[in-house]
Amino acid sequence: MPLEYTPLSQLNASQKEWKIRVLVSWVWNYYSKNKPEVVLGMEAILVDEKGERIQASVKQKLIKKFGRDLKEGEYLDVMNFEVLGNNGDYRGTTHPYKISFIWTTYMKTSEQIPNLSRFNLSPFPDILSQSNVDDVFIDILGEIVGMGEITERKYA
Repeated sequence: MPLEYTPLSQLNASQKEWKIRVLVSWVWNYYSKNKPEVVLGMEAILVDEKGERIQASVKQKLIKKFGRDLKEGEYLDVMNFEVLGNNGDYRGTTHPYKISFIWTTYMKTSEQIPNLSRFNLSPFPDILSQSNVDDVFIDILGEIVGMGEITERKYA
């Protein structure tokens, strides 16, 4: 029986076999503090059809295997990965878990997920109310057109 797609909200560390369909929202490398030219690994933010987000990690030794296909804006089916606790000083999402790619992780391009945005945008007051939260990433999109009082404009 084929493995069904699991929503990211249901991922946890109690099970070993998962299959997810996601949009790759963001990808970045992280570097050694002592040797800034040395890439230690890759990180990505993945989004499922319900808009749930999870961080994914690729260790240095696996970058050649997965780095070419793990691109922003790509839709992927991913199977056979580890699910670990999302601990640390800088978490890309509020999800309690994160994904770690392993040697046997399998991913392939999938069909596009309709009406899904790479961005995790929030109204400005929500961003201000979380100004003391500095361990989770948020997306900000704006245009500076002048200085003055802060106003909110809603567009249809």
